[in-house]
Amino acid sequence: MKILVTGKNGQIGWELQRALAPLGDVLAFDRAQMDLANADSIRRAVREARPDIVVNAAAYTAVDKAETDTYSMSNRC
Repeated sequence: MKILVTGKNGQIGWELQRALAPLGDVLAFDRAQMDLANADSIRRAVREARPDIVVNAAAYTAVDKAETDTYSMSNRC
């Protein structure tokens, strides 16, 4: 089984890579490999990887900054 995990450099993504490894081939992606704010990037990565399962562990974790940094997030979508 192929398992695609996003957010590979984060705490949850890193732990999921270890936890899911016994279940199959884990393909972990960071933002440079698959930008979740870019639909074409997502399509390309999923088409190339052809996973059976996708686990999204990517997150914007700067909570305090998220309240004031509306520009960077709104322009990415």
